[in-house]
Amino acid sequence: MEGNKVSVIPPLISDFAPLQGNFINEKDSSGRNESPPSDSILKERGRREKTSEKYSVLRSMVPSLSTISKPTREKILYDTVNYIKCLEEEVKRLEGIKKQVQEQKVGKQVSSKFTNQKSAIDVTVSTGATFFAIQLPCKPGIITEIVKVFDKHHAEVLEATISVDDQQLLTFTVTIVLGRDGVNTIQKIKEEIIAL
Repeated sequence: MEGNKVSVIPPLISDFAPLQGNFINEKDSSGRNESPPSDSILKERGRREKTSEKYSVLRSMVPSLSTISKPTREKILYDTVNYIKCLEEEVKRLEGIKKQVQEQKVGKQVSSKFTNQKSAIDVTVSTGATFFAIQLPCKPGIITEIVKVFDKHHAEVLEATISVDDQQLLTFTVTIVLGRDGVNTIQKIKEEIIAL
């Protein structure tokens, strides 16, 4: 035995990390086989999570559901359908009001003219806007006074132009929007401008 050397071969397992878990039918505490979830199971979980999120969004958008701590899905759908029906009725009601207002505005298209020896005011009212064409003798501060009249009556000026001709005749054109009492306000504005 002198010529034979004995060598020990190290075990192979020591070079590898220990395996985590047994791949052959390892069972969890409930007795079911433990295996990674399949793609169809993961897809189904994702679908259920998205559905739950959508129900939460519906719940947050429907006022009648805000007082209920944990409504059922059936209750969420029922209240959502009723809320949509209510909103559709409100849209119809508002469209009816809008149509009535537009018809009233069209019916109130008015054009009037006032002229005296020195001044002329032509007023045209249509679809919510009022157009004034004013001609007055030009004098210092007259434009400021005209603008003050419009401001006093809370007229929103959309556009204005001013010109003076060779005979010192001022032409002031303005497009304005008035509040509710438009017809009476127009008459007051005309009277106040003529008095300048």
